[in-house]
Amino acid sequence: LFENERHISILEMQNFGRIGFVEIGALSVGRIVQVHFADKPFQRGEEKSVFRFGGSAIAVFGQAGRWRPSADVLKNTGNGIETMLRLGEEVARMS
Repeated sequence: LFENERHISILEMQNFGRIGFVEIGALSVGRIVQVHFADKPFQRGEEKSVFRFGGSAIAVFGQAGRWRPSADVLKNTGNGIETMLRLGEEVARMS
């Protein structure tokens, strides 16, 4: 029997406000390794964590009115499907 591993972080972003960032290790992921710790500021594009083995997912929650998910994320979510993203691809814009 496999269990998903989850890590939850609350990030303070200069442009987007407070963001809830949930990393979900799924489909035989061995573990989630944090490589950037909460006591240090983030820079855009900087690595936060690494999933070991298998599939994974990230859920992002933000403050209402501070940001809007990108068009492809909204379209796919409206159709009940996930959106595959690569490092550097747009996820949201400021409102």
